[in-house]
Amino acid sequence: MMKKAMLFVAALLACHVANAQYFCTTEGTELHYVNYDEVGQSVSDETMTVKNILQEGNTVKASYYAKIVTTKAKNNTSYTLFNWSYDGKNTVCTEDLMYGPYIASDSDPDKYDEVARMKMLDDRKFKGDNSFTIKDSAQGGETIPDRSYQLILNMLKNEVNISGAAYMGEEQVHTRAGKFDCIKISYLMRTKIVLKSKTLRVTEWYAKGVGLVKSEAYDTKGKLDSKTLLVKIDK
Repeated sequence: MMKKAMLFVAALLACHVANAQYFCTTEGTELHYVNYDEVGQSVSDETMTVKNILQEGNTVKASYYAKIVTTKAKNNTSYTLFNWSYDGKNTVCTEDLMYGPYIASDSDPDKYDEVARMKMLDDRKFKGDNSFTIKDSAQGGETIPDRSYQLILNMLKNEVNISGAAYMGEEQVHTRAGKFDCIKISYLMRTKIVLKSKTLRVTEWYAKGVGLVKSEAYDTKGKLDSKTLLVKIDK
C-alpha cells in the first residue's frame, strides 16, 4: 500500500514538473488562434505547431512554428518561429525574427539553421533583446525589466521598446479552446519605423503547458487596436 502511494505521489510530481513551463511539450500539438482588428473582425488565422522537444540537463526546450493566413489578401500566408525554454525557474520565449524572412525568400525550410540565422541577423543589423521571461510564482505587481531591439526589415529601420512591464496576478480565461488558469502580464510597446511611431498598452495571458491564451492591445486613448484568442488545441 505504501509503495503504491509513493508511486502515485511520484506520478503527480512528474505531471507538475512537466506542466510547470508556460509552453507545450507534446510533439506535434497544434495551437489554433484567431487574430482580430480594432472593430472585432477576424483578420487572420494562426496555427502554431509544437516541434523539436528537447531535454538538456534540467532545461526543456520546444519550438512553435507559426503559420499565419490573412483573410481577404493576396500572398496572404506568412510564417514565424518561437523558441521556448524552461530551466526549472523561468520560462523564456524568443521569437526568431529571421525565420519569416527566410521562408519568404523561397529558401528551403529544411536548410534553415543557426548559420543561416546568424548571417541574416548580421545583414539586418539586429541589436538588442527580443526575448521575454515568465518567472515561476511571480506575484501581482512585480515588475519585469525593460527590453528593446532594432533591425532592418524591408530596407527600413524597425525599433521596438518594451517598458513598464509587470505581472498582474492570476486570472482564469475562457475561450473556445476551454478554461485556462493564466498569469496575466501587461506592458507598453513602442514601435518606430523610420519616423512613424506607435505606442500600445499590451496585456497577455499565459497558461502553463500551453503558452499564450489571449492578448489585447490598446492605443494611448484606450481604444482597442488588436486582439488574439486561442480557439482550439489539437494533440
